[in-house]
Amino acid sequence: METTGYQDISALEKSVANAGSQLYTMAHKLHEVERSLEQTTMEQMDEMEVLELLESMSEVTNEYQNLRKDIREVQQLQRDVSSSIRYQMRSMQQTFHTLKQRIASSQKGRKKAEKPLTEQGDMNNP
Repeated sequence: METTGYQDISALEKSVANAGSQLYTMAHKLHEVERSLEQTTMEQMDEMEVLELLESMSEVTNEYQNLRKDIREVQQLQRDVSSSIRYQMRSMQQTFHTLKQRIASSQKGRKKAEKPLTEQGDMNNP
């Protein structure tokens, strides 16, 4: 289970990096579209420029959808990592509790075994 936790965290880091990259690409494309719109008015745009603008907007839309998908994956990985950590904590707590009980019962058994030996030693020395 320990390896899975590390794999989940690694996958989470990769997804976050990918989402960040997509955000940067989207922001860059939006900036290009805004700049081209500022430089020309609709009357000055020819049909080709309008088609390029529509294509750019379509790319931005696709990037946005991919980004949303990546964000959902990141959120799912976060939930998986959290669940894995909670499971490991419960497992460690149970192991700790079991070991604590074994130590306590071992110490009680040792004390009971030592007591009769001490009493026998007293009886041999009248």
